[in-house]
Amino acid sequence: MKNVLSIAFVTFFEILRRKLQVSLLLFGALLILAAYFVGGLTIGEWHRMISDLGLTAMQFIGILIAVFVGASLVSGDIERRVLLPVVAKPVSRTQYLFGRYLGLVAILIVNLVTMAALLGVILAIDDRSMRPFDAAFLTAIALIGVQFIVVGAVAALFSAVSSTTLAAILTLAVVIAGQLTNEARALWRGPAAWIPQLLWYLLPNLGALNANEAVIYRTPPPAQVWLLATYALLYAAAALALAALVFEKRDLR
Repeated sequence: MKNVLSIAFVTFFEILRRKLQVSLLLFGALLILAAYFVGGLTIGEWHRMISDLGLTAMQFIGILIAVFVGASLVSGDIERRVLLPVVAKPVSRTQYLFGRYLGLVAILIVNLVTMAALLGVILAIDDRSMRPFDAAFLTAIALIGVQFIVVGAVAALFSAVSSTTLAAILTLAVVIAGQLTNEARALWRGPAAWIPQLLWYLLPNLGALNANEAVIYRTPPPAQVWLLATYALLYAAAALALAALVFEKRDLR
């Protein structure tokens, strides 16, 4: 466990120094601020506009970081020839993989909390109370965090078995498909209806991990969200287990 935490600590500060991560975080903050000013142009829909744009911006930025940083977690180190000296020490490949993943998750959560705090403060200033920090808002933020955990796990899986570029492409494909699995399953009819059904079981159902409407319309969060979150975390764990299994057998030369 000590080795995993040490690698996670190093990974956290390594990602923190990357220009991509900093640029995306700043971009997310600017999007939330832009949502504030755009929302001022609407009449009677300010809260809905700001909440929708802000939450969408947070989700978009975090997923981009998870995809492009996560895709290089392992494959990038292999391509730079820095992995062999690490695993030559008393550190197993599985420990290395889990440590890199935990470091990525930590940076994603820090980014999420930062952007969520900014959005929450903007909403609280307008409302002149702490009401915006209600259960719906916290639930929506938590579900976005769960999405980041799942996408990071998928990126780590592809990074452990392929190149950085291919891992990014495959992860993006899974993310897009995962957002549309419910729609594809509902709309696809005909002799090949088993295809969306199979994809629904194989892909993470990211579209279901969303409580943004509860924040936008100020309604209670869906009752089944925590069951869906548990499913998503189990999916992430399975992806990491598969990544570790394959990475242990991968030729690093």
